[in-house]
Amino acid sequence: MCGIAGLIAREKVDIGLTIVDMLNKLKHRGRDSTGLAVYEDRKDIQIKVAMNKGELQPRLESMISKYGKISKEKSYPSIGGYLFFEASVDMDENKISELHKEIDRDLELCVHHFGRRIKVYKDIGDAGDLQGHYDFHGIYGTHGIGHVRLATESVENINFAHPFVSYLYSDLAIVHNGQLTNYFNMRRKMERLGIQFKTYNDSELIAHYLAYQMTELKRDFEGALWGGLEVFDGVFTFLASTPKYIGVVRDKLAIKPVLFYESEDKLFLFGSEQTCMAPVREDIFATEMHPGGVRVWSI
Repeated sequence: MCGIAGLIAREKVDIGLTIVDMLNKLKHRGRDSTGLAVYEDRKDIQIKVAMNKGELQPRLESMISKYGKISKEKSYPSIGGYLFFEASVDMDENKISELHKEIDRDLELCVHHFGRRIKVYKDIGDAGDLQGHYDFHGIYGTHGIGHVRLATESVENINFAHPFVSYLYSDLAIVHNGQLTNYFNMRRKMERLGIQFKTYNDSELIAHYLAYQMTELKRDFEGALWGGLEVFDGVFTFLASTPKYIGVVRDKLAIKPVLFYESEDKLFLFGSEQTCMAPVREDIFATEMHPGGVRVWSI
């Protein structure tokens, strides 16, 4: 069991704190790890990489420097025993995918975000642990998604936590509740297409599938989501986000819950339980997503 949550606000809000407050209401659904992806209104390309140890930073900086100029770099410890490296990179945006893929080929490095709008926070523990370790004040944006994880099939590791991103589409993120029973068959098919995987978490496959559909097959965001609903087997709900959209997908069996709320003032809330919406707006009645459904909201 895991929990997912999301938010779209028509005006900029303190999006980091808001998503964390929503995830605090879902922590009974999973305490192994917690994460969120938010979208900022910024101009620079930013990267965040988890390193197994601090001695790897020169190697990482050398990789990045081949593609562009590093600035505003910082490193700091995670809760889960890793060291994070964050920086702005002045580089050709069309080369993000290539560099992201190169970094992820290194067994001791893992990209958590790399793009012009997205910022990802994920770590071991519940939402309270994240709130005690990271400063979420002043992260302003219009939308974001989040996840609380109870690890049932893959390892408890910071790089297996959600949200997942894909090197194929720099500002895409997904959070997922459920299991893909055809994961290994689909992974083999995608690897034959040249798609590179970093983990053995089935949720990573969702991110790469959607990204491939949009970048290589030129499907729009909603079309990619419908494609996922058609080919994924198992029980699942997931949220997918880009700078322009948030989408919700629920499988036909509808065992994994997901609800949404739409207000007249264009506030949109998403979550595994209505209780996670209370920190944003109390006394509301959310709608349960229909089985076998796809819904998309634009920002």
